[in-house]
Amino acid sequence: MRLAVDAFNLDADRRGMGRIVRQVLESLQRLGITPQLVYKSPREGTLTPRDLKRERFDAVWYPWNGMRFAPHGYAIVTVNDPFAFTFPHRNFVARAREQAPIRRAARKADRFLAISQWGAGELQRLFRIPQEKIAIATPAIEPFWHPVELPSQSPYVLFVAGPDARKNAPLLFSAYDAAFAGGGPELIVAGALSERDELAFETMRAPRRRVRPSDEQLRGLYSGALAVAVPSIAEGFGLPVLEAMACGAPVLASRATALPEAAGGAALLLPPEDKQAWRDALLRIAQDAPLRADLRERGFSRVRAIDPDGYAKTLIASVPQSRAAVR
Repeated sequence: MRLAVDAFNLDADRRGMGRIVRQVLESLQRLGITPQLVYKSPREGTLTPRDLKRERFDAVWYPWNGMRFAPHGYAIVTVNDPFAFTFPHRNFVARAREQAPIRRAARKADRFLAISQWGAGELQRLFRIPQEKIAIATPAIEPFWHPVELPSQSPYVLFVAGPDARKNAPLLFSAYDAAFAGGGPELIVAGALSERDELAFETMRAPRRRVRPSDEQLRGLYSGALAVAVPSIAEGFGLPVLEAMACGAPVLASRATALPEAAGGAALLLPPEDKQAWRDALLRIAQDAPLRADLRERGFSRVRAIDPDGYAKTLIASVPQSRAAVR
């Protein structure tokens, strides 16, 4: 099978999509397929979009939420999330730029991959894409994510942040203050915050700390956490849920969009708008060692249940056999 892959964002994207794509590329190699990477500018041993006019591929895979160049053949597009439409950018130009690749895919792609059942439903709801054109490709995580031994330290809860409003940081900060303003485990916030969320963080009374960790440092933070909090009101999947579980951290997550699918019954699920429920859950997870141990073991089981090559196998199966058979 000859497979080309849109690699435009491969170097720059270190967040969820990038992590997923790199893991799938490794899986393809294990399964005996060496894809040709397509970059915007020429690089040794790779292709540019112009090369697709003369090269013959069984399929071109677009993993970055849409199509940004013509495939000149069979096109498989992963739509990781619909947030360019359900949480659109306020600026018209930025909004159009984010939405255009997904609109193009909705018109021209031959096959779609969604990373959750919820995401597949959104493709049908927003773009009227027939169910038979969509396959579910459940993300796995790299072996890199595993428990590591750490020096003894004070207890903390970890929040892997982002600047998007859908990450729901103010709800977590408010609930954390309600639980621990008088003292308790530290809240460690890893990553970027919006200006609004930064202000909310700075006005917290509970113990708190900001970090911008490398992947190695993040693995250590997962491994030592009392719990990892994922309060998002919307996620296309929720990769930090699996990363945390793989490192042995109990997970508190919102009962929203695709997060229950990611958790697979191994997290404590909470309403994303209910401050009191989050306050109570934070207090409980800090005090209840048996609960933490139970969630830890359930998390390990959840991660083991995911086929590490499952996404790549779904991608391969999405290429029509009649095309691959002639090679």
